[in-house]
Amino acid sequence: MFEDFINALQNFRTNKIRTLLSLLGVIIGVASVIMVTTIGLSATEDIKSSFGSAGLDLVQVMPGWDMRRAKELEFDEAFRRELLETIPGIRNLVYSNEFGGRLRNDQLDRNLGLSLRAVEPQYFPMMGLKMDYGRFFSVSEQVMGSQKIILGTEAVRYLFPEGRAAGKTVMLQMDGYQLGFEVVGVLEYSESVGFESPNQCAFIPRTTYTRKINPDTKAGNILIQGIDQAITPQIQQQVEALGFEKTGNPQAVYVFSLQSILDQYNQITMSMNLLLSGIAGISLLVGGIGIMNIMIVTVTERKREIGIRKALGASPGAIRMQFLVESATLTLFGGVVGIIIGLLLSYVVIGFFNWVFVIQWGICTVAFLFSAVVGIFFGLHPAIRAAKLDPVEALAGE
Repeated sequence: MFEDFINALQNFRTNKIRTLLSLLGVIIGVASVIMVTTIGLSATEDIKSSFGSAGLDLVQVMPGWDMRRAKELEFDEAFRRELLETIPGIRNLVYSNEFGGRLRNDQLDRNLGLSLRAVEPQYFPMMGLKMDYGRFFSVSEQVMGSQKIILGTEAVRYLFPEGRAAGKTVMLQMDGYQLGFEVVGVLEYSESVGFESPNQCAFIPRTTYTRKINPDTKAGNILIQGIDQAITPQIQQQVEALGFEKTGNPQAVYVFSLQSILDQYNQITMSMNLLLSGIAGISLLVGGIGIMNIMIVTVTERKREIGIRKALGASPGAIRMQFLVESATLTLFGGVVGIIIGLLLSYVVIGFFNWVFVIQWGICTVAFLFSAVVGIFFGLHPAIRAAKLDPVEALAGE
């Protein structure tokens, strides 16, 4: 077999143009498969990383519309207890309220309209938010409802362009009145596109919100963290079921998670990969047909060689193996070239989008082996045809 492999390489060198043309279909097919899978995997990894440090074990709950009673389901303390008592697997559960306002730096006469969140202590570690400088709210500040505030990086950049904001005062203006807040910390910049981006937000203790801004203690949002990422879909379903049980309305609560978003994205990506890989596979099969035609022409051109080998005692099996090895070598070479081209083009595309380049070696191996299968399958007919040649007729024809 090694001798057949060396002879195949020599034949390729003799017919460079023909070899290249016969390989085009295989190269294009393999390169297409590698590009589709590599770019798809890199895009998926980019989506995962863009969720930031807020993990896939989080579920966010917002009130829907109760059609039966024409009012929203109330996120009060009774509903919090009911969630904790009826739904297993909850590690943490926090209430929050979101509202709009303007923050003003009187010293520089700068003000900024932004979204503010009134949050409970566990909100920050659940969302994976870290401090650039300063600190989080203390226990006493949470309990007493102190007028303290934590700012995102974009808010600080506008309100305090001269430098550090910790220890300075900003005025919260809304609905015709204002409150002074001391800045106790600034969050690290976050690339998260999950539940929210904290960069343009500001955060205050929820007790401060309910005591000094809005006396209604009901929450506008609930953030739930499961004990494990695997049970996130179950928590999501159970929250929806509880909302339906309390109101009779299947849309009483709006529940979503990063895990559900990622699952939907993976399904779409898988479907697209299968479709595009199927199209690339057709190209590979067309390339195999082209190789079969080339091998048939090769058998016809090399009748004299086949006749001489048979006259010298070569068996039909040896002749068949010679042409099968030649066909498989041809497609394997095309497969290697296709893999290299596919990876290089993927690297260029992924670099353009600034994604992380991820190579799926399993797909590369499958593409390589499939190339060999294509070579053997489409080379079988020409090999059998060569093995059946009568040496006397082959030499007489020459």
